[in-house]
Amino acid sequence: ERLRAASPAHGLEALRVYREEPPELPEIRAGLLDIAAHTAPKECEELLVELVTTFGEDLLVRREATELLGECLPARASQVLEPILRERYDGRTYPPEDRMLEAWIVAKEKLGEDPVPLVALVATDLQRAQDVRHLATRTLGRHDSPLSRQALETLLVESSGNGYIRRIALQSLLAILPRANFCELAKRIQSNEADTEFIVVLQSALDANCR
Repeated sequence: ERLRAASPAHGLEALRVYREEPPELPEIRAGLLDIAAHTAPKECEELLVELVTTFGEDLLVRREATELLGECLPARASQVLEPILRERYDGRTYPPEDRMLEAWIVAKEKLGEDPVPLVALVATDLQRAQDVRHLATRTLGRHDSPLSRQALETLLVESSGNGYIRRIALQSLLAILPRANFCELAKRIQSNEADTEFIVVLQSALDANCR
C-alpha cells in the first residue's frame, strides 16, 4: 500500500521484475502488478489486458489484474470488459465474472459514466451466476434512474426462488426511492405476496421505515 504512492521508477522496476525475474509465489507477482499499475499505469496497460483476457497465469494474479485494470485504467477497463460481460460468459477463459463486473463498475464510476443499462441487464438475467446478480442488484441501489427502479421492482417480485436477491432489491429500492414511494410499493407487493417468509421481510421494512 505504501508503494502505491511511490515514483514511476518504482513501478517500472516492479514491472521489470515481474517480466524478467517472476517470483514463484503468485501473491508476490500480484503485488508487483499492484505497484506497477498504481505508479506506471500506462506502461503496464497491455500486460493487464493480456492477463485479463488470456488464459495462462495463476488465477490469483488474473483476479488482481482485473481489479487493477478497473481501478487504475478505467477507460481501458470499460472498453475491454464490457463486451465480455455482455456476451455469454466463459469461466474457462476469463477471471471470475463477479470480479470482472466489479472492476467494470469501478471503472464506470471513476469515469462518471452510467453503469445502469448493463448492470440492470445482468441483475435481471436468470442465467447469470447468483453472486454476479447480487453484485449488480446492490449497484443499482447506488444509481437512481427509471431503469434502476424498473429492474429492482422486477427483482422484488422475482419468482425464481432466490429470496436473497429479493431482499437486496428491497434494500436498494429503499436507498433510491422517496420514502412515500417506497412504502407504497412495499405495501402493494406485500398485499399480493404468497411467500410467508417474504411477507415478514416486507412487514419488517414497513415497520422500520413507514410508520
